Amino acid sequence: MALKSDKWIEEMCIKYKMIEPFEKNLIRKGVISYGLSSYGYDIRVADEYLIFTNVYSTIVDPKNFDNKSFIYHKGNYCIIPPNSFVLARSVEYFRIPRKVLGICIGKSTYARCGIIVNVTPLEPCYDKETEVLTIDGWKKFYELNQDDLLATLNSKGELEYQKPIKFQKFRYKGKMIRIKGRNIDLCITPDHLLLVRKRGRKYFEFVKAKYVYGKYNYELKRDAKWKGEKVEYFYLPRVLDEKKLNKFIKLSSILGVLKQDNLTTVGIKNNLSSEVSHRTLLYYLDELYSEGFLEKSVIFEKRRIGANKTFVWNLKGNVDKLYEFYLKPIKIKMKDWLRFFGIYLAEGSVYIDEKKKNYVVKIACFDPQKRKKIRKWLSKLPFKFFETKEGFVCLNKSLCLYLKQFGHAPEKFIPKEIKNLAPSYLKILLSSLLLGDGNLQTLTYTTTSKKLADDLQEIILKCGWSAIIRKIPKASYGNYDVYKIRISKKQLTPKIYKNSFSLIDYDDYVYDVTVPNHTLYVRRNGKACWSSNCWEGYLTIEISNTTPLPAKIYSNEGIAQIIFIEADEETRMSYADRKGKYQFQKGVTPPKVEGEENG
Repeated sequence: MALKSDKWIEEMCIKYKMIEPFEKNLIRKGVISYGLSSYGYDIRVADEYLIFTNVYSTIVDPKNFDNKSFIYHKGNYCIIPPNSFVLARSVEYFRIPRKVLGICIGKSTYARCGIIVNVTPLEPCYDKETEVLTIDGWKKFYELNQDDLLATLNSKGELEYQKPIKFQKFRYKGKMIRIKGRNIDLCITPDHLLLVRKRGRKYFEFVKAKYVYGKYNYELKRDAKWKGEKVEYFYLPRVLDEKKLNKFIKLSSILGVLKQDNLTTVGIKNNLSSEVSHRTLLYYLDELYSEGFLEKSVIFEKRRIGANKTFVWNLKGNVDKLYEFYLKPIKIKMKDWLRFFGIYLAEGSVYIDEKKKNYVVKIACFDPQKRKKIRKWLSKLPFKFFETKEGFVCLNKSLCLYLKQFGHAPEKFIPKEIKNLAPSYLKILLSSLLLGDGNLQTLTYTTTSKKLADDLQEIILKCGWSAIIRKIPKASYGNYDVYKIRISKKQLTPKIYKNSFSLIDYDDYVYDVTVPNHTLYVRRNGKACWSSNCWEGYLTIEISNTTPLPAKIYSNEGIAQIIFIEADEETRMSYADRKGKYQFQKGVTPPKVEGEENG
């Protein structure tokens, strides 16, 4: 075993967030010191305390401790009565590696005043069918890697993406708690923390699943706030057709000739490798001049009778910009593009007519009312659409080739840059989709693309609502599986009823990850909600006043030093493995015994 130095502690805190917040220097001036020391870390005491009182009981029983024996206090300092004690918690949050033991030693400043400090121990999860939302869509836990960005919920109720700090996977044999209802489906270990709200309260909190089991007065959370990006324009990549491509090649050749020397019109023509008439050449040169690529001057060449007026051409602009000029993206207002893109995903298709060399974009529409609305949307785009009995058709190479990437109906999806837009933009896209393959009365959408269904569930969350996905197998519907997405705008905090719970036998791996916000957006069988991840917790600190006088403790200043000892090999059974009763503590935790509820 080895005592770990400041170098090791700093590396573990920076790379793996072993201690948060972490102070890499020892802060001393005007305060009881805290921060990194030579062979340990000096922790601070937070500003909330449970002060022991003997008003309600005469016996202190660790097997049957009465929480009324504590008075809650929050402030810049705490006065401990004579010969009494308080419980507090650390400012720092700890994630102790499996091979490491943390030992707490009280600060000498307090020890010299007769104040003794002790701490509680320093030492997952979902079933294999549970998925978690990432910035790249839904993934099973075992598919995640260190570079994934996971959807989390911050303290303001806002969705934000965070990288995982730690991964959990272990074999579990025993009972799992299943919570299943119309809008929810979870399967977790009994000690897993749920993000729930007790009826009558305004806030959500973390409570172990075993303490929620069988209760009827808890609610889960399905929605979130999302800021997103406000983007005014969409830029469609331009593709040159054959005629424009030939012209681009000719213009490039002209500029290439002029790189050699200043030349007259005749001089340029004589140096060109391809045939071009004098008249056409003059037209191209004037176009390059008007766009700022060339400058021209006039000279007069003597002839037998009079003089001949001749232009001399010189390079002026950056030749490389010719490429940008001819391939300049097509600029479209983002809201206009989203209306079109939504109806295309619902009712559109593309194909290339090789014989006629046409690039065809089609929007199917037979309903007169819908056709009227779609016609208005299409009129705002920089493309020419013409109507047919079946709907609308456009012949445009750039538009066709861009939309081709979204494949046929079972392959369609929403690109990441669209999903990251602000809610006001996403609602436009969603309304357009519903106009096509949706039902505005029941707020449902039908698609044969699983990826599109998953993307829709994500953007519905970002609109401030929630959705469930129901899969209808192809055997009962047609050639493809069908996915029905139902939008919920009201039932965003579904209640858990007694009949929602069941216990199931499980013998397989369970999974989880740790993220800084300690929340994950998870789903099972198409039903999504917010839940907790695996996390370790703050330290509960016991501070005893052994003197016959009141003693003062200062909040947010040093209280104790933690030293770290690393074992030569991992323990066979860790504190977390044996489900230690103080694991996952999230605040100041009073004494308790095994089997006792704490929620």
